[in-house]
Amino acid sequence: MSAPARRDLRARRTPRTAWRFLIAQAAVLLLVISVGALAAWPIYRSAAFVIVVVAAMLAGTALAAAGLRWRLNGWWLALATIATYVVLGLPLAAPGSLGSVSQAFQGLRGVVTAPVTGWKDLLTLELPLGSYQATLAPAFLVFLAATVLALSIAWRGGRWWPLAVVTTLLPTVFGIAFGATAPMPGLSVGPVSLSREALVGMAALVMALVAIVWRTTADRRRAIAAATAATGVRSGNRPIRGLAGRAATAAGMVAVGLVAATVVAPWALAGTSRDVLRAEVDPRLEIAAELSPLGQYRTWFGDDRFDQTMFRVAAPAGVDRVRLATLPYYDGRSARVVDPAAAPGDARSSFTRVPSALPADPGSAAGAGRIVIEGWNEVWMPTLGAVTSVEFDGSDAATLADGFYYNAETAAGVQLAPPGLAPGAEYRQGTAYREDPPALGSLEPARSGPTLSEDVVPETLVRWVDEHASGSGGAGLEQLVELLRARGFLSHALTIDPAAPPAWTAELGDYAFQPSRAGHSTDRIDQLFADLLAREDEVGGDDDAALVAAVGDDEQFAVAAMMIADRLGFDARIVVGARLDSTDDTLTTCDEGVCAAGDVSAWLEVRGVGPEWVAVDVTPQHAVFPSPDTQQRQDPKIPTDVRQEQAETVQPADANPSDGGRSPNDDSATSQDLTALWTALRVGGVSLLVLLLLFGPFALIVLVKLARRRGRRTSTDPVARFTGGWQEFVDSAVDHGLPGPGSRTRHELVTAYGGSAGAAELATLADRSVFDVAPPDEDDADRFWRIVESERSRLDEGLSFWARLRARVSLRSLMRRERRISRAQRLPRSRRDR
Repeated sequence: MSAPARRDLRARRTPRTAWRFLIAQAAVLLLVISVGALAAWPIYRSAAFVIVVVAAMLAGTALAAAGLRWRLNGWWLALATIATYVVLGLPLAAPGSLGSVSQAFQGLRGVVTAPVTGWKDLLTLELPLGSYQATLAPAFLVFLAATVLALSIAWRGGRWWPLAVVTTLLPTVFGIAFGATAPMPGLSVGPVSLSREALVGMAALVMALVAIVWRTTADRRRAIAAATAATGVRSGNRPIRGLAGRAATAAGMVAVGLVAATVVAPWALAGTSRDVLRAEVDPRLEIAAELSPLGQYRTWFGDDRFDQTMFRVAAPAGVDRVRLATLPYYDGRSARVVDPAAAPGDARSSFTRVPSALPADPGSAAGAGRIVIEGWNEVWMPTLGAVTSVEFDGSDAATLADGFYYNAETAAGVQLAPPGLAPGAEYRQGTAYREDPPALGSLEPARSGPTLSEDVVPETLVRWVDEHASGSGGAGLEQLVELLRARGFLSHALTIDPAAPPAWTAELGDYAFQPSRAGHSTDRIDQLFADLLAREDEVGGDDDAALVAAVGDDEQFAVAAMMIADRLGFDARIVVGARLDSTDDTLTTCDEGVCAAGDVSAWLEVRGVGPEWVAVDVTPQHAVFPSPDTQQRQDPKIPTDVRQEQAETVQPADANPSDGGRSPNDDSATSQDLTALWTALRVGGVSLLVLLLLFGPFALIVLVKLARRRGRRTSTDPVARFTGGWQEFVDSAVDHGLPGPGSRTRHELVTAYGGSAGAAELATLADRSVFDVAPPDEDDADRFWRIVESERSRLDEGLSFWARLRARVSLRSLMRRERRISRAQRLPRSRRDR
C-alpha cells in the first residue's frame, strides 16, 4: 500500500477571501500611517499637506497592488515608486511652482533634489511651513515609500511581515524628528497634562499593537482552517475564560503604559526642550563672522556714503522705524547680534528661514510694506515691525527667499544668499505692529537686579546712576536717559578738516565740532561717564547746559543706555535702523521713505513685566557746546592728523571675529568672481549624487558579477575554471528567470533549460573535469569558457532590452546558495577507477 500523498497544509483562499484579507491588512496598516500624518501636521499646518498625505497613501496602495498582481521584484517596484514620486511630486509637493514654465522647472528640481537636500529646508525654515516651495516633497516621499514598502511586505506574506508594522512607524518618526523644539500643549485632565507629542506617540504604539494582533489572529485562523481541511477534524471554540483573560492582560499592559506616560513623563520632562534635528541646525556661525552693525556705525557718516540712498520704504501708517539689526548681547567689547557661546536653540540667537507666513502676536495690527534696495549691501535686511511674510520680486526671488533668515524673538532678519541684497532688489513684507505701544514711564521692571556682570559695567556708570536716579521703574529710566542725552554732545569723528568739514556737520546746522573716539567697549563707556562726573565735581549744580561733557554718538550712548536699563531691572537690547518719522525735531528721519546712509541710527528697546518692547531714542543733543574747560581735558589735546580714507581698523590679538571686520588683506573686491563656477560645481555635485543614489545600486550589482566572472575564469586551478564556468552558465540562467539546479545533475539541468547542444557539451566537459582521471588542459578550459559566453548570449535571444537589463541587475544568482566541494573532499585522481 503506497504512502498517502502529502497534503498542502496552507489555507487555500477563495478570491473573495483573499481580497478581504488584502483590504483588511491595508486598512490596519494605513491607520498606523495616518497617525504619522498627525505627528507631521505641526510641521506644515496646511490643507496642501492633507492632500499630499492622502495622495501618497492612495498611490502607494496602487503601486503595492500592481506589484502583487504582476509579481514585480523589488527593483522594478522601487523604480515605479521613484517615477510616481517625480510625476506626482510637482503638482502635489510644489503647487506654488505651476505659475510659469521657469517656476515649474525650478519646482521640479526641488522635488528631485528633496531626498538629498530637502532636510535643510525642513530644519532651517520657521514652522509652520505650509506649501512653501518644495518643502512638501520630503513628506510626500516618506508617506509614499512607507505605504508601498509596508503593504508589499505584508501582502506578500512570509515570516518578515512584522517589518511592515515597523515601516508604518516611519512617518511618525519623521514628524517627531523634524518637528519643533518645544513640546506642544495637548490634553489636560485635572492635574495631569500630556503634550501632543506624547499623545501621538501613544496612539502610534496602540495602532501598531492593533496591526500586530490583527495579523497574528488572521494567520492563526488560516492555520486552523488549513489543518481542518487537511485532517477533517474541526477544532472546538476557544473557552470564553481564556479569551477574556488574554484580553484583560493585553488591556492591562496598555493601561499601565499609558498611566506611566501620563504621570511620569510630565514630571520627568518638565522644563526641558525636545531634542530634535532642528535644534542642531543654526546659521549663527555665519552671522557671527560678520562685522558688528554697531561697530561699523561711523562708516555710514563718511562723505562717500552720507548722502547715498540705501533703500526706499513704503510702510503702513503705524510703523515709524525700519529695523536693520537687533543686538541683545554685550560682553564688554562689542554689542553682538548672536552669542557664539549660546546653547543651540537659544531664542535670541536662532535664525531660521521664513516659510509662507508667520503668526502675528495677539493684539497687534496687520499691514504690508514694500522695500526697494539701492545702495544697501550688508547682510542685515531692512524689515518693518514683526515679519509675518516676505515675498521677493525679480529673477533672483527664489535665491533671496532661500537666503532670508529671521529671528522672531528679536524681530531681525538677515540675507545670506550670495551675492546678497543688490541694487534693484525688491520685496513685499507683511508686518504686525502695536498701534498703541505703552509709554516708557508706565513700565515696571522685570527683575530686581542687573544681568550684566560687574566687570562689564564701569564703576563710573554705577556711581552716576546712583547719584542721579530720582525715581523707580520706567519713569526713573526715562529721566536718566533724558539726562544723559541732555549732558552729552553729538560727534561722529575724531578729527575733521576745518577747511573742508564733512557733510554730517553741515547737516547739523550751527554746529561746533568736538572730537569723539569711536568704539563702545567698557573702557570707552567708562571715559564717557568719567567726563560727566568730572564736570559735575568741578561745576556743581543741576544746569544741564553747564554740565555737557560726554562727547559721542549713538554707538556709545546706546550701550550706555542699555547698561542703565539693565541696572534698573529692565530687559534691554540695542537696535540699529532708521526712523521714518519722529516727534523730536533734533533726530534724523528718512525723507518720505527714502533712507540715506546718514539716516542710520541706533536706539534702545526695553521691556518690563509685559511682552511689549518700547523704543527709546538715545541720540545726544548737538545744540549746547561743551564748556572750554571740559574741552581742554578731553583727549587728544593736539589730535593726530589721520586721513580717514587711509585709516584701517586693527583688531586686538584676542578679538572675536564678530567684533571687527574681515581681514585687512581681504582682496575680495578685486578678486575674480567665482560665484558662477561654485554654483555650477554645486549643481553638478548634487546631480551626480542623485544619479549615484538612483543608479549606484544597479551599477554595484553589475560590478560584483563582473568580478565574480573574472575570478572564476582566471582561477589557477584548472578544475575550478571548469566548475566556475558551469556555475557562471547556471547563474546566467537563474538571472534570466530559469530555475536553480536544486538536486538535479548537470545533464538533467540542461534538459530543464531547453537541451541545447552547447549546454549539453558544457555539462559533459564539467563532469569530465571533476571525475576524469586525467586533469583538463588549458586549451580545453579556454574552449569551455568560449562555449559559456556563447550560451550566455543565447539566453538573451528573443528578449527585449528591458528584459536583458533586468537579468543583468537581478539578485537571484547572488542570493543563490552554491554547494561547493573543497579540495580536501575531492577523491585523488590516482584512486579513481580507470
